[in-house]
Amino acid sequence: MKKLLLILLLIGAFLPLRAIDYRQIEVDVTMHPARYKALLDRFVAADTTLTSDEMATVYYGFAFTPSYEPRDTFPEIHAAYDRKDYEEVARLIGPALELNPVSLDLSILALAVYERGVGETPGKKALNMAIRSDMIAGAILKSGHGTFAASPFYVLSDADRRRILYNVIGIGPVIGTDRLGDVEAVKFNFPGHSRQHILYFDNTLEENFLKTHPR
Repeated sequence: MKKLLLILLLIGAFLPLRAIDYRQIEVDVTMHPARYKALLDRFVAADTTLTSDEMATVYYGFAFTPSYEPRDTFPEIHAAYDRKDYEEVARLIGPALELNPVSLDLSILALAVYERGVGETPGKKALNMAIRSDMIAGAILKSGHGTFAASPFYVLSDADRRRILYNVIGIGPVIGTDRLGDVEAVKFNFPGHSRQHILYFDNTLEENFLKTHPR
């Protein structure tokens, strides 16, 4: 996945600006919920015939459904994974993905567990999660250039931002972060290199939700 998506990242640097139109996506999802559900079902089935625009609607459109709940961070799954209790992760990850099927964070955790052969039909599930992880990451990397503030990568959660940085792009230490309005600039090194790089992310959907829905 990492090599493929790094190629997408490099190609994206030469493509025209493509900002995600949240307003249009919101209208599409709220006015045509059955059509969105059909797209989401195809994604869950790892349908690789979804177009780039359809996949953008699947990922970003989820924020405009009643199921979007970024306060659910599933700490018990992360804790089980950190202590290498992969059986527990496999037990919990399926229901979590039903709640949030477009989470890159959960998808990568599920993929890692199924690739270890844990759970029922792990091979089939690993293939499904590998495709879904690639499709989500591809949608994020195609959402903007990422290398300047006017064209950030758009994400639905800070957890997905971290997965893009660490699991997809493969960065080393984060040197620091800055805010430029709604955009967060992440300064980092690649492993074994001292040169500083910066990538820009827009996580306003989650940030606005958390401001208006405090626990």
